[in-house]
Amino acid sequence: MISICHININSITKNKVELLARFYKYDVISVNETNQKSERPFSLLDYNIFRNDRVKKAGGGVLLAVKEHIKCREIINKTTHKNEIIAVQIETLLYKSILISSINVAPTAKIEMKIFQELYNINSNCIIVGDLNATISEMGSTKTNARGKQLQELLNEGSQPLLSFITNVETHPTIDSINGHKPLTFDIQIGAEPKPTSPRLSLNFKEAKWTKFRSKLDQQLILWNNDLSLNSPLDIEDYSMFITDSIMLATKEAVPTSTPTSKSYALSEAFKSLITLKHQAYRRWKRAGDNIDKRQYYNSKILLTNSLRNDRRDNLSKLMSSLCHKKMYSDKVLLIVRKFHSKRVKQTFTSSMTYNNTTTTSNKEKADLFADYFENDVYSYTDDTLPFHD
Repeated sequence: MISICHININSITKNKVELLARFYKYDVISVNETNQKSERPFSLLDYNIFRNDRVKKAGGGVLLAVKEHIKCREIINKTTHKNEIIAVQIETLLYKSILISSINVAPTAKIEMKIFQELYNINSNCIIVGDLNATISEMGSTKTNARGKQLQELLNEGSQPLLSFITNVETHPTIDSINGHKPLTFDIQIGAEPKPTSPRLSLNFKEAKWTKFRSKLDQQLILWNNDLSLNSPLDIEDYSMFITDSIMLATKEAVPTSTPTSKSYALSEAFKSLITLKHQAYRRWKRAGDNIDKRQYYNSKILLTNSLRNDRRDNLSKLMSSLCHKKMYSDKVLLIVRKFHSKRVKQTFTSSMTYNNTTTTSNKEKADLFADYFENDVYSYTDDTLPFHD
């Protein structure tokens, strides 16, 4: 199943956090009116971004965000007669592929019919979402405008093979009250083909068990027949593959994979609660038209902005606080101590060594005493005096 969300938003950068908080579970997010500048990078956690930004004018722009685990590629990215379009092809399990397109038509423009024909020619299994600024009286609008007539023609002429697969169609409270567009979500009962996992492994060599690695590698290398001679390029290639496979097997057993670090901080419970209160106030205001609910809605927006700013400050303070603590657990420091310790155990030191009222005689005791001195006096913990605190 592929879950899809479409939203017409007023600046995706300004509403990025709330967008992720509410619609992170969807596989594909279509956004119109992104109001992005092409020279500025934009990202969403765990999504691949495909965007078509409006050039030289404010507003506009379309974007498709597809979950990173889904196999996909961009097919169309262009603007024709104020029709902004971005289309992505997604590999599926049932069909060979489906096309998902996001289109934004400016209020002063006509629907460019050739764009739709181009999409159908590329792939008839096509899902088109967006803001066409079209109204059709048969679908609930007060009247049918010119773009509505064009849209009706498209619906009459175009085939709709994926219509029967669409389920769970829902609308949601708006993110930004300026445009009044409600987010639309639905599911397509077709499984997406997962992107193949990368052959590159991120290994944690600090936790490697090198004794086990050498033991396993020895076991593998013994299996090679030493009587064989390497007389041809094919023989050399076979031997190289054997060595590579042996190293890979030993690495798999002795070196653990590293845990990926989080790319974003978690939203606070206060922030999530304010989002809920804001939407509840908005729904009451639109339903009853009470000014009290209206004021509560706008107050919630202000509190939401302040809460987000405070969350960012708290996370920055925690980061700076952790950086200013002096820690003696540096891997390089302990490595130096271990190297010195190993050398001193094997060497002879004729004089006695005294530290903290302890006098040593044997070489091992002297090495241990020096390690204590190195840890306690050279890399000792000191109180935090820097002006960064939680």
